[in-house]
Amino acid sequence: MSKLNNHKQHSILQRCLLLLPVLALGVLSIVGSGGGPVVQPNTTMVGLSVGTLVKTSGIIDVTNNCNPATPPAPNIQAWWNGMPPTNRTFPFVGFELWRNTTDGCTTSRLDVYRALVTFNMASVSNLKGLVNKAELIVSTRALPAGVTAGNTSCVAFTGGAGTLERFGPAAASSLPPVTGPGVLTQFQPADPFPVGNVVFTFPRPWTSGSVPGAASPTATLASGTGGATFTVDVTSQVTAALNGGFPGMSWMLTSAFEGPLTGPVASGGLDCKTSYAFQLRLTHL
Repeated sequence: MSKLNNHKQHSILQRCLLLLPVLALGVLSIVGSGGGPVVQPNTTMVGLSVGTLVKTSGIIDVTNNCNPATPPAPNIQAWWNGMPPTNRTFPFVGFELWRNTTDGCTTSRLDVYRALVTFNMASVSNLKGLVNKAELIVSTRALPAGVTAGNTSCVAFTGGAGTLERFGPAAASSLPPVTGPGVLTQFQPADPFPVGNVVFTFPRPWTSGSVPGAASPTATLASGTGGATFTVDVTSQVTAALNGGFPGMSWMLTSAFEGPLTGPVASGGLDCKTSYAFQLRLTHL
């Protein structure tokens, strides 16, 4: 009987020895290089509200007793109302050149679009002190047919986007409205657009890699659908916003061409309205 018990004990010991490497691997999987537990980072996308800003201006090419001597008012609101609701959540940037030859007048018109986004930082206030990395991702969603028209302000990959600008927290109350479903704000010709701090200028022509001259490290790659994606390191700005308890962070895309018109618009005009998507991705503990 004692020999049988010894045999069983030996067998159990062998099994334990075989399990040791497996147990060791399990321990290593939860222990970091410094001997502490490895904490897997989490990723959070911050909620956002958006707006499309537009301003119309123009010149008279030939008057011919035209009354009034101004380009006819565009029906931009009808264009906005007629698009699918989802499209309004991706704000527009760029421009449209338009030529009118009706009513005895020959007039040219320029419509300038800007895209505005505000991220809801109050919704992630619980991440104060926990954010390791923050990235603003700006990507083309829909390019216009005008990118093939040979205009240097309307180019492949980025369309009519000119610059990315950032606003400080003090500017929040003075910015045009933004909403989750998207909102259109029409400016009068004499009204100035908001002015932010330039983060980077969209390269024209577009090339992949690091964006030269960017105020924050920015890299761009082709999206695979004809457009481009820009990833901006905004870790320091997000950290400051969370530490300061700011409720939102805002950025704006300006148009690559905002006038003034210096001559008549070519027959047929040019539509370079481009829609963009925005994301603010936080990597945190």
